[in-house]
Amino acid sequence: MATKPGTRAGARDKGLSYLALIGRKTWKPLPQAIVLSGTADFFKKRVVDRFTEELFEGGTREVRRLQGPASERQVDELPLSTVLDELRTPSFFTPRRLILVERADAFVAAHGGDLLPHLEEGFGGGHLILWLDGKLDGRTKLAKNLPASAWVVDCAQPYDRPPPWEARRPVWDSDLTHWLVAHARDKGLELAPETAYSLHDRAGTDLGVLDEELEKIRTLLSTRGTNVIDDAVIHESVGDLREDSVFQAVELFLEGSRAEALEAAHRLFTRGYHQDNGAVLTEPTGIALLYLGALLPRLRALRRAHAMAAEGAGPDDWIAVGIVQKPFLARFQRELKAIPPRKLVKLIDRLYEVDRAIKTGGPAARLLELLIAELGGA
Repeated sequence: MATKPGTRAGARDKGLSYLALIGRKTWKPLPQAIVLSGTADFFKKRVVDRFTEELFEGGTREVRRLQGPASERQVDELPLSTVLDELRTPSFFTPRRLILVERADAFVAAHGGDLLPHLEEGFGGGHLILWLDGKLDGRTKLAKNLPASAWVVDCAQPYDRPPPWEARRPVWDSDLTHWLVAHARDKGLELAPETAYSLHDRAGTDLGVLDEELEKIRTLLSTRGTNVIDDAVIHESVGDLREDSVFQAVELFLEGSRAEALEAAHRLFTRGYHQDNGAVLTEPTGIALLYLGALLPRLRALRRAHAMAAEGAGPDDWIAVGIVQKPFLARFQRELKAIPPRKLVKLIDRLYEVDRAIKTGGPAARLLELLIAELGGA
């Protein structure tokens, strides 16, 4: 049963995952407003496109894009009154209007509570989409009191690996793999999960890039009279595009995957480290020191766990003293196995030597790769 206008929506109505929403045959009745939350811009764009299609139903499209303020100190750059005026101003060409506020995080933080009564009253033929760069803070008045006439769509970036607390799941059994299989199916392509993993392991996790690679593959396969993607086609058409995280590279090293750890370090030095804020760190010394800075506290945790194990302590004790959190225990145990006490002592000594050598002008990339080659693996 539909919720009456002006009433509060339950969690099922307010909070929607992108995958659940995009799978609906219709979105009618359309909400007065949508808040796009999360970091997957590819998903957000598809929500905007689908909403636009359903709102205007092939007729004249009246879409107005507004830029939100860069910070709460600049909220005067886009007053709430401006957005409300845009929503309520009739158009000569269509009874419906769509206002899209991009980069809306500071706008929502400043005006979210004041927006609530207007969401309940409605905007005539106007509809509002608030595109957040990050995630909607569930503690805000807006998040807690959204009426049924507004949706929050969680556009979370799918994880490219199983969660660390599910160590028995195969590496390909991830959210990103399953999304990629479904997305390929929407394009008329047949893609097995194991092969989908090979694709995103090679091309990276950017959803837009993966979409482009599937289009390239579809074009290639159309000349061959097949729709089945296999590893040979992936290697033929997709370059190695992935962007490595320093922390993922450290994980490979700690788990003893020496060859993969070396490859990851090499890509960091040749392509740079793409940070969460969008900046790219390319200077070898900075990358190497960041790597060592991430590695050292992990080694200290392993050293403490080994010492406790020698006295008869076990996993429950490690969790109790805060060495490791329970969800990451399986991964931590793999690292303990890969780096026994004697190797750990040598590794910490070499890490300090490499750190000093880099800080006194040594070749950062070469020194770090030598460390990984010398002490990585079994």
